[in-house]
Formats: sequence, structure tokens, C-alpha cells
Amino acid sequence: MGPFITDVPKSVLQDVILKLPTRSIIMCKSVCKTWYSLISDPAFARLHFAQAEAYPMVRPVGGRSVSRNLFLVEPEDSFGFDLKDHDCNRSRVHMNLSKYKFPLCDAEELLNYHRNGDVMPSHETEREVPMKITNIDDNNNEVDWGEGIAFMMQYDHNNYNLVNSCNGLLCLSDVFVNYPAAVCNPITGEFINLPYGPKHEKAMTLIGSGLGFSPRTNEYKVVRILKERTPDPNKIAEIHTLGTGSWKSVGTAPFSDAELSFPTCVKGMLYWFCDRWTGCSVISFDLDTEEFQSVPSLPFLEDDCDVGMGDLEGSLCLCETESFEINVWVMNDSGPQKLWMKKLSIRTGFSGRWPDGVYIPMKYFENDGLLMFNSSVNAFFYYHPGNHSPFIYLKLREINKFSSEAISHVPSFISLKDILVGKDVEILNINSRCAVLKLPGETEALSLVEEMPVRCASHSWEE
Repeated sequence: MGPFITDVPKSVLQDVILKLPTRSIIMCKSVCKTWYSLISDPAFARLHFAQAEAYPMVRPVGGRSVSRNLFLVEPEDSFGFDLKDHDCNRSRVHMNLSKYKFPLCDAEELLNYHRNGDVMPSHETEREVPMKITNIDDNNNEVDWGEGIAFMMQYDHNNYNLVNSCNGLLCLSDVFVNYPAAVCNPITGEFINLPYGPKHEKAMTLIGSGLGFSPRTNEYKVVRILKERTPDPNKIAEIHTLGTGSWKSVGTAPFSDAELSFPTCVKGMLYWFCDRWTGCSVISFDLDTEEFQSVPSLPFLEDDCDVGMGDLEGSLCLCETESFEINVWVMNDSGPQKLWMKKLSIRTGFSGRWPDGVYIPMKYFENDGLLMFNSSVNAFFYYHPGNHSPFIYLKLREINKFSSEAISHVPSFISLKDILVGKDVEILNINSRCAVLKLPGETEALSLVEEMPVRCASHSWEE
């Protein structure tokens, strides 16, 4: 082997790069043409995804800003959360937050304002700009919202809502009616717009949606569930397969008209959590058969508790928060019947200082550590019963009065062009000319700050 870095065998170089954090891999593409070619190879992307782990993707959100920035939380090194500093008897958290973007609804509109000299104001500026806002109604007709006065700092109509993550892709929805509108890969900087849905005789309201993957057909599918705006509404479900130009109906949705939350794709099934006054439940849709399936009843009483849901290492997971305890349940689908099993109980004590709200499962580590997110306090909670301090509180800083949301996301270098090869669909670039514009209230950086835990939690493990 020669003395130059380009003399390193491809197999060795590939193994080294695969072990790097996502942002470091992206930076390696700029080293030389050889490295660029290696990392841009679809075979490298598949190898990376096969061993990639899910980590939190954080998005600052606020009514007075365009929230297009995403922050991926990854370990800086192999220690992650568990490097102990015995000198000060505290854990040092080695986590890196790298910034990515997802697209704007109408990037051309922002460019037009920029060309006309209407530079985006800061929060301290309350300059009003007349603007015409239009939207698409349920029957795909353009609706004029009027020549209203809009604060340019409140560019809500240019925002997307973040629906869910599946295999490195994010599903985004329209901010007004919440219909699924785009799918993007923030790592590769690509996105596609979804087609408008079919017309309906009656006005419809969306109650749930989500992106999932069908292992049988090797296709990505977006599901949306709607109800009629009538006293006794019918509920229907529609599905769009990425790469096709239309939606199709898959029949009646057999459940309540309550809003569905936490869309989660696990092993070809798309799940939602349904919280209504008559009781909570989980519903599921089989992406292979395109049919709704039954789910076992919840393993706890729904009174007086908050529930978060997500994918925990390939299993559907519920975090049930009661007054003095957080119970973590996972669905066991290895047998003939699906069963809920309690994985962990965290007793939070009686002092009343444990933060209220929903705890969303983010990641379960091989060392039995559990990472959760609570949006009400903009903080992660890392729990590990084996540490000298089993509870680490990680506060998100520098989000400037905004709240934040987080989802579990597997970073992927697989291009949408390879996923949709041979399909007649336009693949667009997130990193357009708008990427250089400073938008109002946009958070440029985040940091995780470890604070002293409110108290140490006791625990019990379920065998």
C-alpha cells in the first residue's frame, strides 16, 4: 500500500467510513473524487442503511417562523450516553446535533420577495406586507383566502407539518388541511410532491395519515384517513404508492372519527394511536394487503394517563405515563397472536417535580438504556438503571422561545432516484436557492445541555 490516502484499499476505506456519523460521511464526499465516488455509489448507501441505527430527529417549531431546519442527534463516538467521568461523578453525554433541511411549500414565493427587496424581517420587526394566500380545497379547487394582511414573520403557509419517518424518508403534510403533500430524504436533499387526491361529493376532514413500506411489494405507500363533515360521518381510507400519479380508495375506515396520532410503521404495518373520550386504542393498516387489521386492547387503564407511541428497535412501543410511573410496553408479534408485554417500569417518585406530558420512545440501546422525548419541556430523558445516576436530563438549548418536536429517524443515503427508478415522477432538490435565505426566527443551531436530574428514578424490569 502506498503512502497516500488514495492508496487505501476500497474495502478498508469503506469499512472505516461506514462507522462515521452521518454528517462526517457527507463531509468525506468533499475529500477527493475517489471518496465522492465511493460514498455516492448506491451499493454503499445500501450497506450503510443495513447497519444504520435510529436516532432522534429534532425540529424547532413555532407560529412565528418557518421551521425548515432539522437536527439529527447522533453519538460523537462509541460511548454515546455512557462515558463516565469519575472525577466529577457525572456522566458526560457525547452527542452531536447536525443540521439538515426539508423543503418549503412555495420556495418560489420566497425568492420573489427576495428579488423584490423584501428581505425577511427579524422577530423585532413587525412590518406588514399585503399578500394573497390561496389553498386547494377537498375537491382540488383553488380557494382564495383573500387579500389579507400577513406578517412576513408568520410564514405558516410556507411550512410543512412533519407526519412521520419510515426507512430514512419523511412524510410531510400541508399546514392548512394537513393532507400528505410531500416525501423527502433530508440526508440526500431530495423530495417529491405527492399528487392531489380524488374529489369527494362531501367536504372531508383528515383525521390521520402516514408513510409506510410494504416488504412484499418493495414499495413505499402513503395512507390518509378522512371523515365527512356531517353529523354522522363516514370514514374512508385512501392510499398512494410512491411513483404513481394517483390515490385509490381502500374502503371504509372501521373506527372512531377521533384524530389519530403517532403514525408508526413497523414490519409492513402502519399504526396510529387513537385517543377519544370513550377510550384509547391502537389501529393498524397492513401495507401488503392494504387492509385494516385488529390490534390487541391496550394493556392499561386509559384514565388519567398520557401515552406516546413509536418504533423501538423494530417493535411497536407505548410509553404510558401515570402519576408516579412510566410504563414501557412493546408489542410481541413473534407468535400466532400479537401480545402487549411490559418491558420496563420507571418509578418517578412522589415529589411532583417530574415533568408532566407525553413521553415518546426514541431509542432502546443494547446496554438497556432508554431514550425518550418530552416536547412540553423540550428535553430528552435518558434512563439507564446500570449507571451511577440512572437518569440523565438533556435540555435542548438555543431554540429561542420555540417548542420542538422529535421523531425517531434512521438516516439513509439511498437516493429517491434509486427507490423510484423507472417511475415517472419529478425528484426535486431541497437545497435550492432558498437554502441561502435567512428566514424569520429560523433556528441555526441547537445544543444538548445535561442538567442535574430532578430526582433519581427507581426502576423495575420485567422478565
